[in-house]
Amino acid sequence: MTEAWLAAVGRRLGGGSGSGGTGPGVSVSVLARTPLAGGYGSGVVERVDLDVDGREIAVVRKRSSPAEVAAMRAVAVVEGDLAPRMLAAAGDDLVVSFVAGEPLGEGPDVPVEAWTALARVHAHWFRKRPRAVPVVDAGWWRALCDGTLVALRGGLARTGEPAYAAAADLVDRWGSDPRMTAALAALPRTLCHGDAHRGNVLLDGRTARLIDWGNARVAPAGLDVATLAAQGDADPAPYYAAFAELSGLDLPADLRAVEWAWAQVHINVGYLGFAADHLGTARVTEMVDAAAGALARL
Repeated sequence: MTEAWLAAVGRRLGGGSGSGGTGPGVSVSVLARTPLAGGYGSGVVERVDLDVDGREIAVVRKRSSPAEVAAMRAVAVVEGDLAPRMLAAAGDDLVVSFVAGEPLGEGPDVPVEAWTALARVHAHWFRKRPRAVPVVDAGWWRALCDGTLVALRGGLARTGEPAYAAAADLVDRWGSDPRMTAALAALPRTLCHGDAHRGNVLLDGRTARLIDWGNARVAPAGLDVATLAAQGDADPAPYYAAFAELSGLDLPADLRAVEWAWAQVHINVGYLGFAADHLGTARVTEMVDAAAGALARL
């Protein structure tokens, strides 16, 4: 089967202009396909093993968006081997190099290499906006809350549990809460991965790479820091040290506290839809309480 992305990948990897040997003395063909687990709401994600001029090369193909393609281009200019290399973007297909490594485990220990990878991206793009990457502002926040409401109301319809109704009422009010909009007005933004949980950070020896940039956005850096710190309450101090060294900047303590509280609200609301669909009432209640506590601190 000839696919639009295959020719482009073949050219990028040193092959010919087509698939199945259309170029003189050149062969680019698919050897195997292996489905990979995508993120919540992800479309097709697969590993594709290619034969490119007799070399076996693994790539990853996924359904993507213009925003993800823009983010991949933006992270590619940051110093360091921080993410898969973009090989082709054709239609809805994004093809990147296959990244070896193991995802980070849960717990309080996050390798300094993972914190440094985030800090490199954030420092490079600090107070700058890559073209075509969505910006987290008051409108974005309202839309995120509205999307979460759909899942919460669906949970209520399925179960009749009052906890879903209570959560939906709070999230609806939080969507226009002046504390969140004031924090967004005050906090500096940068390029954020947007979904920097442990499964999206692969460690290979002493190299950490960030995969799956489908939720990339221009936002306060605390969004990524708080997400990576979760699943074990890790200490983000190595991140702040790396960011200060790379950028020559350091957020004042009071502004960092605002960023952390804002991020705790954002990530709990952002992942609440997944909890409503898959994790049940107790987890929904726990996350709503965490968001409410962070909002009170904000």
